[in-house]
Amino acid sequence: MSNASDLTVFLPYLVSAPLLPLAVLAVLVLTLSTLAAADTTVQERQEQRQKEESGEAVALTTWHAIGFVFVASIGLLAMWMWSDVLIYMTLFTFGLGSFVSIQQSMPGIMKRLGLGIGTFWQHNVVSGLLVLLWFWYRNSSHAWIFQDILGGFIITLMLKVLKASSMSSPTLLLLAAFAYDIFFVFVTPYLTKSGESIMEAAATGAAMTVNETIPMLFRIPSSSRGGGEAMLGFGDVVLPGILITFLKECDARLEEDQTPIGSTFLGDLSAKTLPSLRVDTQRSRGWMPWRRRWGYHLTAILGFAVGLEVTFVAMMWSGKGQPALLYLVPCTLLPVVLLASKRHELSLLWHGWGQLETDEAILLGMELEGEEDDEQEDKENDMKNISASSCTIST
Repeated sequence: MSNASDLTVFLPYLVSAPLLPLAVLAVLVLTLSTLAAADTTVQERQEQRQKEESGEAVALTTWHAIGFVFVASIGLLAMWMWSDVLIYMTLFTFGLGSFVSIQQSMPGIMKRLGLGIGTFWQHNVVSGLLVLLWFWYRNSSHAWIFQDILGGFIITLMLKVLKASSMSSPTLLLLAAFAYDIFFVFVTPYLTKSGESIMEAAATGAAMTVNETIPMLFRIPSSSRGGGEAMLGFGDVVLPGILITFLKECDARLEEDQTPIGSTFLGDLSAKTLPSLRVDTQRSRGWMPWRRRWGYHLTAILGFAVGLEVTFVAMMWSGKGQPALLYLVPCTLLPVVLLASKRHELSLLWHGWGQLETDEAILLGMELEGEEDDEQEDKENDMKNISASSCTIST
């Protein structure tokens, strides 16, 4: 009887009804932003390389993971200590970022609506109006609507700018953020006089004396009897989003006709046992029909949704704020790693196509060098034959 009653009490948490709208919003934003940010064609990948060379986009490295922990820690501590001053800088940054994000997205949106790509001034007017509406109503009960819309645009732009060329860099970034979240939520309460975590105090603006709220998070009014708002930081969507955008690009490349998976080129690579790649070509070819229905992008999105639900369940069950990345990171990463291992593609995803293209260049160089040696040998043989013929004629 006791077990039955415990189950009855626990069941409502499995769907986290008061937080369900926030979960739906986060998954929707993540799905749409990663689809919009992913470079899925050869032309888009070439344009992305040009942006990286010109500095318009950033190719993530291991150093970015280290830098993230350092910069994020300083920023969070500063926001906790001087929140009344930095809140206005945060509002300005959010407004400016929103304006640029909407402006960059307008051509694509207008084109999809059949309105052409619009003009520069049209983009500026729409962007400016949305930002002004948010700023004017930012302290009203409906401010969350504008804040969430602008947040979606900001996340899309960030995912377009912060790109990964392999699975290794976003994985290290997620693990660094995983440790960062745990420290500032679970450890800092033992280091502060109030016993409150620095992360929660900074996010909710508990230390602020001015009538402002942090804009860098998604907000939706909670449907629980206690009222209040359900909140999720932009970073909890952006950081997994970097990995998930890369996985969408992987799905696209693996589906292309010229993809190494199942092709003659990959067979040649595997036969030559290059150290950067270990793929069973026959098994990979057998997975092709299944991949069309179930890619890495979908796997990661579903894992993120499960992780978000686990976060909400833990928060409601404990009655305390939870570090979302504590649950989002393993729930997003592990299914992808298991699926890639099953398909014998983990090494390919981990190193990325950059190493594969390097190996291809090496192989092509070896083949060209071999062809040149053969041509030189043929020329030498021809010269010997000509010399022998000349000697015969003179004799």
